[in-house]
Amino acid sequence: MKSYMKSFISPKKITHKNVSFLAYWDDTSSFTKESEIRRFTKLKGVRVGRYSRINPGCQFSHTVIGNFTAIGRDTTIGLGKHPMNYVSTQNIFYKINNMNNEWVKPIPSLISRPVTIGNDVWIGVESLIMDEVSIGDGAIIGARSVVTKDVPPYSIAVGVPAKIVKYRFDNEIIERLLEIKWWDFTNKEISEKIDFFRENQITMEILNKYFPK
Repeated sequence: MKSYMKSFISPKKITHKNVSFLAYWDDTSSFTKESEIRRFTKLKGVRVGRYSRINPGCQFSHTVIGNFTAIGRDTTIGLGKHPMNYVSTQNIFYKINNMNNEWVKPIPSLISRPVTIGNDVWIGVESLIMDEVSIGDGAIIGARSVVTKDVPPYSIAVGVPAKIVKYRFDNEIIERLLEIKWWDFTNKEISEKIDFFRENQITMEILNKYFPK
């Protein structure tokens, strides 16, 4: 709890209009004035991109989240690892804790790389994203899914464990969208292309109309 104390009275709860007074984060977490962090969310070592929204009750650890991503309520990302080849799985032997640190000796193999959530990703409510997973740009994760493996861009993954059931677009369109990277546009650039975001069907003709090569 000590690592979250500063966020209780952080000026960001005033200067960042979309950050709830009941949201908490540690010193290693960051987000923009265009991010939305809702109530009872806890962030530890998390970076949140612009126009990304984290709904109530989420708990994230060691995660990088891109731009324009929406994450459903009560989602958990990054749970940490426990050793299975040692005599005990209890972290009292390898991680600083609140009970007894006399026996602690870190285990290097348990240090995880961050979870990576791409841009324009939609994660359904109560999902669980395991450590070191990467979710590609434009992907969709179904509600209450458990993601244990990497999810490719623009795929739709659902279930326990989550499996890919389809892709949002065909390969040619996906490759073009990944080239365009609209999520990196400035606000002005998005305003100039706003009709593109109102198209109800994305085809190569539409992409070439707005983004001619």
